[in-house]
Amino acid sequence: MKKIFVSGCYDIIHAGHIQFFSEAKLQGDHLTVCIASDKVLLLEKKRKSSLPIQHKKSLIQSLEMVDDVVIGDNLEKGLDFKKHFLRIKPDVLVVTEDDKYSKIKYDLCMQIGSEYVALPKTLPRIDQISTSTIINNIKAP
Repeated sequence: MKKIFVSGCYDIIHAGHIQFFSEAKLQGDHLTVCIASDKVLLLEKKRKSSLPIQHKKSLIQSLEMVDDVVIGDNLEKGLDFKKHFLRIKPDVLVVTEDDKYSKIKYDLCMQIGSEYVALPKTLPRIDQISTSTIINNIKAP
């Protein structure tokens, strides 16, 4: 079984996340998604979580391509998932090509012999939207 691992804040789940999870799952057989804890989200995004962490975990776990969900709580910048990654020892870490922590994630993969795969930004199946845009739309009068 080829184990795939992805991580991110995934604060407000949208179609772009679903597409990424689907494309990541194509790299292997078992997809683990690590979602950032509330503390990590506050550190990375400078805002509180939109949903309680267990709600997010339940939502992501219900997706057909997702096999397991873990919560990243390591406060090391860009590596909130490190504890789970070292425990699971996935065959592949999948990121997006614009991942701002690509160097340290690549180095972590090299430590345990995991493959590092940066997926290119593919054309969305529907119009793109970001979490920030969703938040701004909610705040708009």
